[in-house]
Amino acid sequence: MDKREKEFVEDMGDLADERKLIPMGDMGAEDPEPEEDLNPDHVLVLRRPIKIGGEEVRRLEFDFDELTAKDLHKASKYLKNLGIPVSVPALDFEYQLVLFTYAVKACMDNVEMADLMRLSAADASKATGLARDFLLDKDPGLKDLGSEE
Repeated sequence: MDKREKEFVEDMGDLADERKLIPMGDMGAEDPEPEEDLNPDHVLVLRRPIKIGGEEVRRLEFDFDELTAKDLHKASKYLKNLGIPVSVPALDFEYQLVLFTYAVKACMDNVEMADLMRLSAADASKATGLARDFLLDKDPGLKDLGSEE
């Protein structure tokens, strides 16, 4: 290193000192989502977010306890009008997905069936599993379905 380069390096000082003078902050870090009072038993965290109403949604709030007999009837009627027969609701994927949609709409007004049809297969499987669990808990006769007893 010649004399000129040496003076330049000395004038710069220690680069480690520069970091102390100019804090970089959290560049590129995502802003944490505000903590909400959500019941984790009523939230489906999506593996793959979907857009609903132009906004990216990473979790769906749902509440099966808000559903009424009319909602169960509407789910059956909706599928019947589409020509989809439902013999055992607790085992029917389409019925479970429609029922999950109603449970989501109880908490999130802007969600439509078309939105949930864009769920990834893994997220849809979780959603229908939640509906199936709800239906099996409410119908004890179906709980033993498939058991050897």
